[in-house]
Parts: sequence; structure tokens; C-alpha cells
Amino acid sequence: MSGRRTRTICAVGLMAVLAPAAVGCSDGGGAPSSQVSRASAAIASARASAQAELNKIKGGSQARREVKVGRVSRDGAGRAVAPLTVTNRAEHPANYAIEVTFRNASGDVVDAVVLHLSKVPPNHPTPATARSHRKLTGRTTANVGAAVRY
Repeated sequence: MSGRRTRTICAVGLMAVLAPAAVGCSDGGGAPSSQVSRASAAIASARASAQAELNKIKGGSQARREVKVGRVSRDGAGRAVAPLTVTNRAEHPANYAIEVTFRNASGDVVDAVVLHLSKVPPNHPTPATARSHRKLTGRTTANVGAAVRY
């Protein structure tokens, strides 16, 4: 990407927690309702972890409106892939940290990633890709939870 590196630094693997709750099974570890509670706590923890990563950035500006998300597709391993377009509205090249959440058909967060882009040129639509870290099934959408330009 000609000097722009995109790397995923924060990912949330919730499938192990969500799968038992989704099918309503219990392995002696509690009722399905307690498993749903644990899944909810894991999702909240995932979002908090992503937010903590964004909070490490000092002197940044909110840039959520500068990031557009395209239609989610699947890669060869079944992971969700969301194309992003970042348009730097500043006067100089800037770095970005972008939280992307993947949601199932019910609107529940099933994965979250934080992407870092370096040296995004001003007023030039720059492509990036958010990729889930595990196979996601069913209808999946992606949206920008937060974006910081710094």
C-alpha cells in the first residue's frame, strides 16, 4: 500500500462464549441465561478493550465521518471482510485508528477489530480492510464504532 501499513492490533474472539449461549446448551457450567450473561459481559469487555486502545492516542480528532464501510463479504476461510474508505479531511497526511464492529442479523456485536493506518494523504480516498479473526456465519454487517485521526 505504498507506505501505508494496515494492521489489526485488537481482536475479539467471542465464538467460544457465544456458541453455547446461542444454542441454549449447558455443560453443567450454569443455565443458558448465565451463559448469555457471560456472553454479554464478553462483548462489553471487547468494546471496552477497543475503546481503551483508542484512548491511548493523545491529541487526536474524532474522524468517524471520514470513514465509510462497504458491504461485508467472506474470505476463503469464512472470515468477514469489510472494505473501508478513509478520506483525510485535514491539510496534512495523518494516521488513523478505526474501531470496526461486526454484527449479526439481530444487530448483536459478534467481533470487533481496531485498525491503524499510517500516512493517509489529505483529500484522497484511501482503501483499507477490516477482517474478523474467526469465521462468522449468517448475515453480517460492519460499522465504524469510533475513528480517531492523529
